[in-house]
This record gives sequence, C-alpha cells and structure tokens, in this order.
Amino acid sequence: MDIAASLSVVVNVMAPVFLIAALGFAWHRAKLPYDSAFITTFAINVSSPCLVFSSLTKLTLSGGELLTMTIASVACIAASALLAVPLLLAFKLPLRTYLPALSFPNAGNLGLPLCLFAFGETGLGLGVLFFAVFSVAQFTIGPVTASGTLDLGRLARTPVIYAVAAALAVLLTGVKPPLWVTNTTTLLGNVAVPIMLLSLGVALASLRMNSLLRAGSLSAVRLVLGCAVGLAVADVMGLTGVMRGVVVLQSSMPVAVFNYLWALRYNNAPEEVAGMVLGSTALAFLGLPALLVGVM
Repeated sequence: MDIAASLSVVVNVMAPVFLIAALGFAWHRAKLPYDSAFITTFAINVSSPCLVFSSLTKLTLSGGELLTMTIASVACIAASALLAVPLLLAFKLPLRTYLPALSFPNAGNLGLPLCLFAFGETGLGLGVLFFAVFSVAQFTIGPVTASGTLDLGRLARTPVIYAVAAALAVLLTGVKPPLWVTNTTTLLGNVAVPIMLLSLGVALASLRMNSLLRAGSLSAVRLVLGCAVGLAVADVMGLTGVMRGVVVLQSSMPVAVFNYLWALRYNNAPEEVAGMVLGSTALAFLGLPALLVGVM
C-alpha cells in the first residue's frame, strides 16, 4: 500500500472516532443536557452486553480461534500488570492507584470503533471478544485492586459475564437464538459504539490534569507498555492477519475511563488517574495513525 492509500485508510478509520468523541466533548463544554449516570448505567448493563452477545454469536471462528483470542487477551492483561508492578514499586508509586490504569486499556469506547473501521465486522467481533475478556477482568480485578477487597456480589452483578457465557453457549452448541433475540440484541448493541465515543468525549471534557509531569510520564508508559505487550503476545502466539492487528491495536489503547471511576469511588488520587486518562488519550490520538498503518 503506498503512502497516499495508507493515509486515506487512516483518515477513514480515525475521522469517525475523532468526530464523535469531539461531539461529546463539545456537548459537555456547551453545557447541554447529558445524563452521564444514565448513559453509563445503560452502556454497562444493556448496550455493551448486547454488543458482546450479538457480535460474538456472529463470529465464524472455530473453537480453536476463539480460544486463541481469549488466551491472547488474558496474556495482554497479565503481562501488562506483571511489567507494571516492578516499575511502580521502583518509583514508590501506590499499586492501588496506578496498577489498574497501566493494566486496563480503553478497549471499549476507543478500541472497538477502531477495530470496526480498520478491519470491518470480523475485526469488530474479535475486538469485542478482547473487550469482553478485559471487561470481565476490569469489573472484577479492577475494583479488587482499587479497593483492596474482593466483592463477589459485584462479580455476580456484571452483565458482560452472562453475555459472554450465553454467546459461548450458542457458539459451542450451534443452537441459534430466536430471530427476535438476535434482532433485539443487534439493535441495542449498535447503540454501544456511538454512546461509548460520546461518553469518552464527555469524560475527557470533564477531567482536569494535575501533577502534569507524572501523569504525562505514566501516560507514555501505558502506551509503550501496551504496544510492546501486544506485539510480544502476537509474536509468541504466532498470530497473523486481522487477529494480530486486533490484539496489537486493542492492547495499545490509552488508559480506560473506567479506571478514573474506580479511583474516584475509592479515593485513590482520582486527579492523577484523570490526568493519565487525558494524557494517554491525547498521546494515542497522535500516535494512532502510525500504529494503524503498521497493523493494517
């Protein structure tokens, strides 16, 4: 692919992400009505689980490919966390504050649209599988790390877990869900990506960056660490094609906005984590064109 064609593809992939996120940013700045509590609750409990179910049930991957993608996703989480721990300890930074931010990328409201626009429906399906694994981890390990306690009740109330289980049951048994179920989950799932991008823009517009130097440094660490881990996992597992591209792309995403929410809830220096969300997202937007050219 020549340079002009590469730039055209990058623009086509990045423009919808920028524009929809910018719309959310401008909407918040204009002080127009936006019920963040409702949108977040709806996205977590309805649209995201429906997107996971509808996308996974449409996959035409074999059981081995599903297992491979799941292992790759888990490996990215584990490797990011294992590499981040000694780094944070060396600089005497609290794990409860910074480990979730360095371990969990924004595989949802930024990663999924990029997977869709870069690799089409196959990329979205694989990206959703990656996102599903990260969501289960983020809503279980994330709060445990941030709070220092294990909440089994929260785990039982995580809708994504049941969406993944239902989708895997469909894939493994070959029993197709009724058409009305497929249509309903597809319709609700289609809402997830634009809502996620709007929410990202709103969240970024409401964040403020303090401790600029540390937040900026850790933002860069998240991106470099994520990209390195994604490449390493893809190489070790011998991934190729769309699967390789999705793993590298999703692992390279900036700090997930939900890390800020956990930090805010448990009073773990939320302003620092907010700075990481904002800083890593800004840096990612600058570096994503080159990354997309590299993985496409």
